[in-house]
Amino acid sequence: MADETNSPRAPSAVVTVGDMQDYLAIDGDDDILKSLIEYAEEDARGSIDSAIEIEIYRKLPIFNQAVRTLVDFNYYNRGALSGQQIAYPKSYQYMLNKIRWKVVGTNG
Repeated sequence: MADETNSPRAPSAVVTVGDMQDYLAIDGDDDILKSLIEYAEEDARGSIDSAIEIEIYRKLPIFNQAVRTLVDFNYYNRGALSGQQIAYPKSYQYMLNKIRWKVVGTNG
C-alpha cells in the first residue's frame, strides 16, 4: 500500500490556506480561511486539552482533518450559523473524541 503522505495530492501535515483552497475547491478568501483555520485549531485544542501544545495535535492526521471539517462547515455557513440546528458537524465531534483518546492517553 502506498504512503499517501508522499502523494502530490495529499493534504499538508499542517492545515494551510492553500490546503483549504484545494479542499474547498475555491480561489481567494485567504484572510477568511486563515482566520477560520486559526479558530478551528483553537476550538479543537480547547475542546480536548488546551494545555497540550498545538504542535502535538498537528502531528495527528485526524486533528488536521477535524480542522478541515470545521473550516469547511464554518466557511459555507458564514452568516447562517444562527439559524443552524447544530453548532458543529457530527463528524467533527466524532474526530474530537478519537483525538481525545490519542492525545490525552499518550500525554496525560
